[in-house]
Amino acid sequence: MSGRYLTDLADVLRGAGLRVVEYDGWQTRARGSGGFDGDRPWCVMWHHTASEADVEDDATYCAEGDPDAPVCNLLIGGDGEVWVIAAGASNTNGKGYSLSFSRGRVPDDQMNTHAIGIEICNNGVGETYPQAQIDAAFTASLAICSAYGLDPTDAATHAAWAPDRKIDPATAAAATGFWPSSINSSGTWSLDDLILELLARSGSQPVPPLPGPDPAPPLPPPKDDDMQRITAALDSNGTIWVGDGITRRALSSMETFSNYVILGNAGCFAFVNTSGGQVRELGHVQTVGDATVEALGAV
Repeated sequence: MSGRYLTDLADVLRGAGLRVVEYDGWQTRARGSGGFDGDRPWCVMWHHTASEADVEDDATYCAEGDPDAPVCNLLIGGDGEVWVIAAGASNTNGKGYSLSFSRGRVPDDQMNTHAIGIEICNNGVGETYPQAQIDAAFTASLAICSAYGLDPTDAATHAAWAPDRKIDPATAAAATGFWPSSINSSGTWSLDDLILELLARSGSQPVPPLPGPDPAPPLPPPKDDDMQRITAALDSNGTIWVGDGITRRALSSMETFSNYVILGNAGCFAFVNTSGGQVRELGHVQTVGDATVEALGAV
């Protein structure tokens, strides 16, 4: 058994308040390469199973039924129960394109040896993700990152890794208690929205102070015309709305607004106001009429 086996994984999840089922032999189960090398894992990869089997059958398939088993480390049922499948590296990601995380950049086709794979039980073509399942997935991802010294945002979707062959997780419209925008006709969840939700649920980012009477003027608009633009606006009731012209959502707290600012500053997308200026504080967000809010996208 070479490499690092995360034999405390079940305890980590229970410590986060999750209901855990340990599949027999998980502590020594891994892909052929064994455990994780060096300071890995570097991230959590989110998938859906694309299956309509019950969770016990899915667990058996993931642990030992597939020729490339194990095909994940964790399996999350519709009731929020988390099945621990493997402590070592798994064969859940396949070929893909390089992605960066806080510990470094995962090279092309090497995610299996760098990531903890989460499979969410869902057919991926419109089946509802219950609230308990969504909450368990976020709790598990954040607990893993905290336990193994990763940033809360060290996560990615299967589609972000392999966009030319994978759509998961999907569909965005079927997620309960989490409202990701869809990035394609298959309803794939937006990775930006997943990261924002992880930040919001982690509580690790400070809430910015409300602006004084003379807020700083907006910065010039971003120059990269290819960058995704998310526009912020205030309605007449003082509610902050953000949208990309396709969908919009009301922000529930200043903490969530702060997370958008943080990711905008990091270059994940262009976070702008209705005049096109970059948003770095609430004072940059303009109060607009209902028609302008509606133009941010559908609810």
